[in-house]
Amino acid sequence: MSNDALVLLALWLLPLASAILIFAFGPMLRRSAGVIGSGAVLVPFALTWVLAASALGTGGLKVHLFDWIAGFSFGLWLDPLSLLWTLIITGVGGLIHVYAIGYMWSDRAIARFFAYMNFFVFAMLTLVLSDNFVGLLVGWGLVGLASYFLIGFWFFKPSAVAAAMKAFVINVVGDAGLMFAVFVLFAATGSTAYADVFAKAATLAPATVLLACIAIFIGCAAKSAQIPLHTWLPDAMEGPTPVSALIHAATMVTAGVYLVARCAPLWDVSPEARALVGTIGALTALVGAILGIAQWDIKRILAYSTMSQIGYMIMGVGVGAYQAGILHFFTHAFFKAQLFLAAGIVIHALHDEQDLRKMGGLGKKMPLAFWAMTIGTLAIIGFPPFSGFFSKDAVIYGALERGYPLLSLIGVVTAGITAYYMCRMLFVTFLGNNRGNVPDVDLGIPAREHSEPHFGESAPAWVMGAPVAILMVPSVVAGWVVFGGRWNALFASDFAPKPESALATVLPEWLVGVVVLAFVAWGVAAAYHRYGSFDATVSAVERLRAESQRMAQPLVRAFYFDDALEALFVRPARAVGSAFMRVVDPHVIDGVVRDVVWLAGWIGREVRALQTGLVRGYALVLALGAAAFLAYFALIGASR
Repeated sequence: MSNDALVLLALWLLPLASAILIFAFGPMLRRSAGVIGSGAVLVPFALTWVLAASALGTGGLKVHLFDWIAGFSFGLWLDPLSLLWTLIITGVGGLIHVYAIGYMWSDRAIARFFAYMNFFVFAMLTLVLSDNFVGLLVGWGLVGLASYFLIGFWFFKPSAVAAAMKAFVINVVGDAGLMFAVFVLFAATGSTAYADVFAKAATLAPATVLLACIAIFIGCAAKSAQIPLHTWLPDAMEGPTPVSALIHAATMVTAGVYLVARCAPLWDVSPEARALVGTIGALTALVGAILGIAQWDIKRILAYSTMSQIGYMIMGVGVGAYQAGILHFFTHAFFKAQLFLAAGIVIHALHDEQDLRKMGGLGKKMPLAFWAMTIGTLAIIGFPPFSGFFSKDAVIYGALERGYPLLSLIGVVTAGITAYYMCRMLFVTFLGNNRGNVPDVDLGIPAREHSEPHFGESAPAWVMGAPVAILMVPSVVAGWVVFGGRWNALFASDFAPKPESALATVLPEWLVGVVVLAFVAWGVAAAYHRYGSFDATVSAVERLRAESQRMAQPLVRAFYFDDALEALFVRPARAVGSAFMRVVDPHVIDGVVRDVVWLAGWIGREVRALQTGLVRGYALVLALGAAAFLAYFALIGASR
């Protein structure tokens, strides 16, 4: 095995080894677990750079691990696509780990937390580095399991347990879809290796390809929170803020984007699959942005913004604008991590308060969080020259270029809505006067559940501040990779789709950018007009209370997606479970057990009656048995 292969194995397995070590020796490690966990993610980041040249070479870096049966081979594959994801997982993930040392400093279960976090990173690396669908499926399931552990980390909170269960169940639905796709592709090609399947993609029946793409996308929709399987994502905010940052920026919810991009050869031969996935991505972007308007919890606002931005990515890779969709993943990783970590600073300082209506005036008190949130907001809304400006416009123009003008228009409108609700969050949190200490004011906000008991100490401020400050740089400049054609050249060998129409010649790319910028400017202006001039604390509270009461019910109820799932699946499942509990369990299952017990007792009593203890009785039984035996054989002989 070559040196590069050994390095690839090391960067893949190091997070797993550290997770096992931390979990085994956690009580002794305590806060040292954070240092070990962070190092076990940042070292693979450095190792990934060591392998970059090999990954960018022809065919990438492949490491064969073992064969099971014909068609089932397992190995690792580091190519430009998996290289980019690995760098984000370990780079941004490593910064989040360092931040988590400070955020979880006072939590008594800090070692268990880092064991889960490193297991999460290992699961995601397994997903993106596998060279076959079965290995990907294993990583896919492990990511869901790790998210269950992390979302429900504070298991003493019923809301956290419910959120973890909800995320796990919905993701299992996606796992079933992906597993079905693997069966379909194996039946059609005789292999689960990417190279074998993609080589035969153009020769497969269109119906087979479409079926496989739909099944694959069911998995993507669940993992990447696309409608209607998105409802777990806002609830997942019950986990600690570093978990939210890791799930949203570097790992779990971008897995669907990776899978569609990885399966580009399948999407390229199925126009129906491209139209379906692009449409769902665009609608998810729009719905997520609209629902972001109705939120007051700072983390739920960011959760819906993630849902919306992942919708952009899915729209891009779905319609064939792979470079644009991947570029938006790349830029989004930085500014979304920055937004969540900045929100975590605010939440941590306010003793776990997350409601915007109890904040205000924090700009001067928390300058780092304010500037980090400002830069992140400008990046996510696509304001030039911040990173999101280049990637979001690329997705919108890519949809137009490939013959999807309606999806492109949805992307433009969504950009304006995004600017409105993100600036609303920024202004209400950091401008005006502080509303957290206004006496005798009831905003109708439910009391938050108690957090984990703490050690009673605070971490050094730089532990949480340094990762946020570092992320500000790529949040500004990451989008500049598009200049000079470097970004398209990175993926040109794998993704080279051609435009399907001449629509793009009507509206050049710079004009699309101007239109998008106009909508963004409108959103910023509208948000500032409404929320940027809170003068008196009490009057601001009154305005927010009135707005809360007037909020449209479809927005408050998140377009009734949860209600629909409750009616279609949860209540029927509970009814079936209740019927089993009342009828099947006591009368069938328990009844069978009781009948078996009664029958065994009856047989025992009857047999026991034969045990008289008299020798003549036993001799009589033996004689009768021998006579019956002889009579049987005599009858058989006579019949012959």
